[in-house]
Amino acid sequence: MKNLRVPVVGALAALTLALSACGGGSDADKSEGGSGSAGEIDRSATLRATWVIPAMALDPHTAPSPTAQYAYVAPVYDRLTQMIEGEKGPEIAPMIAESWEFAEDGMSATFTLRDDATFTDDSKVDAAAVKASLDRALNSPKSTVKGYLSMIDKVEVVDPTTLTITTNRPSADLPYVLSNSYGSIINPAALDNRDLDVKPQGSGGYVATKVELGKGVTYERRDGYWDPEAQKVAKIEMSGVPDPNARINGMRGGQADFSLVQPQQYDAVSKLGDGFKLETYSPTGQFYALELNTNAPNLNKVEVRQALNYAIDREGISESLLDGQAPDAIQPLSKNLEGHLEDPPVKYDYDPAKAKALLADAGLADGFSMTMVAGAYSPVTEMAQALQAQLAEVGVELKISPLDPVQAVAAWGPDTKYDSTLQVRVGSQTGALTLQNNYLVPTRFVGEVPAEVRESIDGAFDPTIDDAERVALLETASKAINEQALDVFMNQVPSLVVTTDKVVGADKMGQAGFQGIFDLRYVGIAK
Repeated sequence: MKNLRVPVVGALAALTLALSACGGGSDADKSEGGSGSAGEIDRSATLRATWVIPAMALDPHTAPSPTAQYAYVAPVYDRLTQMIEGEKGPEIAPMIAESWEFAEDGMSATFTLRDDATFTDDSKVDAAAVKASLDRALNSPKSTVKGYLSMIDKVEVVDPTTLTITTNRPSADLPYVLSNSYGSIINPAALDNRDLDVKPQGSGGYVATKVELGKGVTYERRDGYWDPEAQKVAKIEMSGVPDPNARINGMRGGQADFSLVQPQQYDAVSKLGDGFKLETYSPTGQFYALELNTNAPNLNKVEVRQALNYAIDREGISESLLDGQAPDAIQPLSKNLEGHLEDPPVKYDYDPAKAKALLADAGLADGFSMTMVAGAYSPVTEMAQALQAQLAEVGVELKISPLDPVQAVAAWGPDTKYDSTLQVRVGSQTGALTLQNNYLVPTRFVGEVPAEVRESIDGAFDPTIDDAERVALLETASKAINEQALDVFMNQVPSLVVTTDKVVGADKMGQAGFQGIFDLRYVGIAK
């Protein structure tokens, strides 16, 4: 898997494409080049970063969206594993687990833990602590993440540095799953704390010293952390700024060093001038989608769902709203993931006449009305309005309920009152995980999952099958999802990060290679 990097040096500079370099940490006092100026790292610096979503509650087991929460919890919590940027793109790497080994049947994995990690109260991060956190994620009535960990049957402590996790199906994906925010290891002494939302208790390289829910979080480096490469700056100030123009203005005005930007900002960021650079991770595994409640009246008919797909002008949306940076997405996996279809069974070209014909075949020649919940931030607001106008052309009335972004995510799930939601389908580390997290987790897919889809995805996790068999299973699932139009597929989403020219490591964030989020673990500022 390759990631293209697009450095923007100044307004008149030519854009050049380069393959990413190998990932991981760099020398503690020297930059490796990449996205920053060569020179010494300023270990007393403050990194000011802006993120799309305002700070949400920091309990990693109760997040309405683990993806939206990730950037806020990553500095304070370790996990058994982590994703780093390798020579060929994102790859799994040790974190608290130094190594792991699967049983021959693929139904369990034994993790060997490092013995020098501690929580902020200096207590040891041992196998019992890891088990306690995973048990809480799996069993707490308040847990919103148990669906992501549903393959885990039991967690057993072998000794203080050895842990065995038994699964209810072949578990080749387990190390990848545990690298996500819901794999965060909480200090056992704090598991029952009622204030974990604002006072996280982890073993990460930073401590959250100021938490303002709905705004941002300030972190300060802690002493004695086992990986000093992961704490290059003394302080991190992370703010949630939903307004994309405000994020750009913050960079321009010197209030931020680092910001996640969105496709519709590509032209504006390219014109910031000297002193700024843009890192583009593309392709990633994410795409905008109108997610459908396939149990809802009318949407339970495949002809209707296909009609909605034919009604959407994806190219027009990309060009008019996303600076032409968001190619069509007509299937659930991007080309950098195994299971991507070179020739999907249904192409879903923009064809309003075809959409009307399919609605007539479904007995809805006069159209119908449907509801949608969407986060009130750009470009989702503008895309929702475009969807509304395009669907109206084929007789479908789309009633939009705009909510705060966090509330919009929380409003979508098995008990939702809405027919649809406009969100980003998030990529994961592998094609199998991407399909599982987007279509087999009840909080991400609302409706009945076709048996063919579920069986094919589950089968792809078997570590005893070869690569060709795994790809064939994923292609089967992808074809069914495309043909049955389980989503209204819209536009691919690259990961775009703009930084000042002194920031280093922004081109080596493993998480950004498959999701539109960042991980500041190995990011620093040069002197």
